[in-house]
Amino acid sequence: MNNKKYRFLLTDLDNTLLDFSASEREALSRTLSSLGVTPDEQTAAAYSAYNDSLWKRLERKELTRDELIRTRFTGFFKSLGIDADGCAAAPLYEKNLSGTAYVTDGAYELLRRCRGKIGVYVISNGTARVQLPRLSLSGIDKMCDGYFISEHVGHAKPDVRFFEYVSAHIPGFKKEEALVLGDSLSADIAGGAAFGIDTCLFDPNGKYDGDGTVRPDITVSDLYSVLDILHI
Repeated sequence: MNNKKYRFLLTDLDNTLLDFSASEREALSRTLSSLGVTPDEQTAAAYSAYNDSLWKRLERKELTRDELIRTRFTGFFKSLGIDADGCAAAPLYEKNLSGTAYVTDGAYELLRRCRGKIGVYVISNGTARVQLPRLSLSGIDKMCDGYFISEHVGHAKPDVRFFEYVSAHIPGFKKEEALVLGDSLSADIAGGAAFGIDTCLFDPNGKYDGDGTVRPDITVSDLYSVLDILHI
């Protein structure tokens, strides 16, 4: 077990503190139904994979956030041969998504135990008009010490400039006293490592095999284990 003493926790939101997959399924189902398309598991899985590929492209700066939001449903519908209005789907989906917030098991306990002992700051690449309502709906906005959304920062994880902005806006922040927690190797772990902060991969499904050029300092399968790492 890592015996290092941390004073700051920079934690991802989607599929870390919040179960984004559950929210995505619900929002997609509502959106498709509104457009006269019958939702099913295969379509949901296909959308999740398609959407994830677009966010990976955003991380690599191959497209802009506006392009992602504006074109993802037109591209997705075309890829599956679905006859529906992708332009109408985009804002409808965001509205549905912003109204869902499923909290990951252990998230409330982690935030509660950190309160007054460790500064907790949410770091998210999500769209502000979606993430801010979800932070409020879940109550996480009241349980953390602050949050940074890439759309407001001007840079997205894993860009080092995102972490430079975050560190500059946290009083007394020191890299050596901080831990990045997140589910994404390419965004959270790669970004934290590039900036020189210890990283903890949240891997509840055991997908990480230890290979690859991006390697977390710590890997956990549940959020309760983070309490032991933080010694609280």
